Amino acid sequence: MNVLVLYSSRIASALQIKNAVESYQTTNGAHNRVTTFPMSDGGEGFLDAIETSITGCHRIPVTLRDTHFKLKSIYYIMSPDRKTAYIEAYKICGYNPCDTEQNPATTFTHGIGDAIVDALSRNCRNFIIGIEQVASIDAGMGMLKALGYRILTANGEELPLYRGSEMLRAATVADSKCATLLRRCRFTIACNDDSIFYAATGPAMRHARHLGANEVTTDILDNGLRNMASVYFHHNGRDVSYIKSGGAGGGIAGAFASFFNAKLKPAISATTGTQFSNEIKQADDIVVVCDSITPATVSGLSFSALLAMLKKSNARTHFLAMHTDNAPLLESLGVNDISVTVNPACDLPLLLDRIMPKNSD
Repeated sequence: MNVLVLYSSRIASALQIKNAVESYQTTNGAHNRVTTFPMSDGGEGFLDAIETSITGCHRIPVTLRDTHFKLKSIYYIMSPDRKTAYIEAYKICGYNPCDTEQNPATTFTHGIGDAIVDALSRNCRNFIIGIEQVASIDAGMGMLKALGYRILTANGEELPLYRGSEMLRAATVADSKCATLLRRCRFTIACNDDSIFYAATGPAMRHARHLGANEVTTDILDNGLRNMASVYFHHNGRDVSYIKSGGAGGGIAGAFASFFNAKLKPAISATTGTQFSNEIKQADDIVVVCDSITPATVSGLSFSALLAMLKKSNARTHFLAMHTDNAPLLESLGVNDISVTVNPACDLPLLLDRIMPKNSD
């Protein structure tokens, strides 16, 4: 019997899941094949999922600017052949609820561009970037600044600060010296947010208050995003106003689409390949270990993509979640059972024991 365990890299490490599976197989599941595979929504844990699913990756240490423009040492990942760079925006400028100074209008995305520049210097030309849980709403201006672009006011002066509060002052863009090189690179943006660039379903209206903005600041950010869509259109000839997921990462996704013709993909589609597809096809049962099942998570791009994959599979599906208030929807989509847990790694062996046949001597 083939069982596939998909788990959120945000709530459980590969070691925890491995130990849970081994605990089950040691007692009564040795004759069953259990394969584990990490999932990511493009936010926290994105690089963990990459490292677990791709053997032989290289960690590349880099010092860059964080959300407050202070130096920060982190790492990104390069593929075994060093041709693809995987960058997690959350590690660079992610939202931290304990940071009392955090405000989406005054924080920076410069560090994302720093990481790209470092990878370019190592002759990397393919980029997969997870941009969920970013603390800034700046239409990617900080990232563009780090890549050498200059954003100018109507008077031709460069903006003094590349952050969300300055978006309304932007009028034109001056190309980077690396513009030609950057346009030859391939960018895939791994996201979970289907926000458009501005308006009611844009990042300001959807997320600014949660990120620390008040009502006035939220309106300023939304109007700023509207202005940046116009500025980017006049520079690149690409209207990103209503691109699905263009508002992801506070508008970073739209900037990538406008300047570099990036592909915006659900994170689970951007980070999984043939091996993942084959495992789903071969599975008799699929267990999904996740944090929460709510209307918001179910409507997210990655969750929706996962459900579509599961629906095409002939496997029985089981969810082990830390919280749920949308079980009826999953049941209507053919999910066989849903269990709630406070400790996924501890309860996973119990679930496997329940759904799989025992050893027979």
